[in-house]
Amino acid sequence: MDRFRIYNLQITKNMNKKELSLFKQFSQVDEGDLLFGKSQTGGEFGFFPASLLGNEGYAAVRFNLDESSPIGERCGNLEYVRQLPSLLGLGCYLVGDDHSRRKLDPNNHYKLATGEAAKLDGTMGQYQWGVRTPFYLALWLEGKYLYEAASLKPIPGRECYRIPIFSTGAGSAGIIDRVNDVLCSVISTDERYRGGIGAALTEGNASADNLSMLGYAATQKGTATFEALGRKRGEGWGAGWYWINTVVMILFDIILGTRDSQASFNASKDANGLYQGGLGYGASSMPNWDAYNGYYPFVPYSAGVELGDALGVGSYAVKKSDGSVAYNAPIPCFFGLKNPYGHLWHGRNRIVAVINADNSYSFYVAKSSLTEWKYSDTANMIKVGTINPSIVSSWNYIKRLNFQGLAGMPAEDGATSSTHRCDGCYFEKASSGFRSPLGGGHADLGALDGLAYFLGSYAPSNSIAYLSSPLCECVGDFDPIPRVYTV
Repeated sequence: MDRFRIYNLQITKNMNKKELSLFKQFSQVDEGDLLFGKSQTGGEFGFFPASLLGNEGYAAVRFNLDESSPIGERCGNLEYVRQLPSLLGLGCYLVGDDHSRRKLDPNNHYKLATGEAAKLDGTMGQYQWGVRTPFYLALWLEGKYLYEAASLKPIPGRECYRIPIFSTGAGSAGIIDRVNDVLCSVISTDERYRGGIGAALTEGNASADNLSMLGYAATQKGTATFEALGRKRGEGWGAGWYWINTVVMILFDIILGTRDSQASFNASKDANGLYQGGLGYGASSMPNWDAYNGYYPFVPYSAGVELGDALGVGSYAVKKSDGSVAYNAPIPCFFGLKNPYGHLWHGRNRIVAVINADNSYSFYVAKSSLTEWKYSDTANMIKVGTINPSIVSSWNYIKRLNFQGLAGMPAEDGATSSTHRCDGCYFEKASSGFRSPLGGGHADLGALDGLAYFLGSYAPSNSIAYLSSPLCECVGDFDPIPRVYTV
């Protein structure tokens, strides 16, 4: 409890004994209790879980590489696995341009965790999903197993990636402030945030609400353009950062114990009290999308906000112009992160694919999250791997991922929708060119969608009606080079 006493002393410097005597003295502190203290690295006061004081070990999952099953085996400290979402503070926050953040009530995002009313329209900060503390990820091969592990401390003897405090748009898409031309993450039907191409749609049998595009994600911008609009918020801001998606995918693997994000949702925990199952297909079975609204967003950014920081699946009734329901769209929710796959393509930045003369793809990642990024400047990036796909210009499924630099890109194809990674991949037959990896998958692709989904046929400048990219930020910098830390 030494760290608690240090925090306690910092708090009491400006309080007299009479004031302190009004507080109850606790004989013990449980892991679920919140303590108040000052972050030395962040330089600000706030609440933190008591579990941060003494939790040892790490949370991990391992996958047998000799088997095709997407289901893994949780290992490491199982109590750590159970507590991982709360240890990391997975959930939604209001984030200011200065990277200050306020936690939202886990059960009601229209309230702050401290009880005050919260506005999600941008006036109190951007509506983001993320973590409240830095942590570490490690991946290693041991025998026939691939291990994926997370911990608040470096894992002894393993190369670890230090993950800074970060956040991404809570609705997994970008909103554009059309007045200031800057990327946002807000829930608002104000005209300045009109979605799609920035104008009302004039064709389709969608409801008037949908055709207006008010309250919907922005699309019809190139992936690199979304990054530029996100960076206008300042240093440490951008859009669609690849490593955040990979972190989400690894945390999903560990917490749910499966690589199949589209596996059916199971509200029951297993015999060890661990989550199991996936988050279902998402909104990946939208019928007649072209006739509905020409492939523009059909789920508003507000869909699923009622789920708070839940792990589960919500529903949104997509209506036609006559008021009938065209589709009850499932809304997968990963502790508050809505639609991480299955609605719109997610444009990835800080990573670029380069097609080589032999049709192979090489991947390059940025050295930093803080500096300006140009997708064509591969000389100042880190090459993290190459894949020579077995099938080009046709859909296939991912068998193995490349985690170097936390790329999260395909390393081997040849799986199915129910084996290995279970998510689709597409490599085009070309001999050159820059390609922006598109992730998540959209609502016309069914079983191809998922957290590891990859489409490699669009340049960073290409725009389309069902492509968006979420606002991203981090406190400090992300280093794509893993290190063995002195513990």
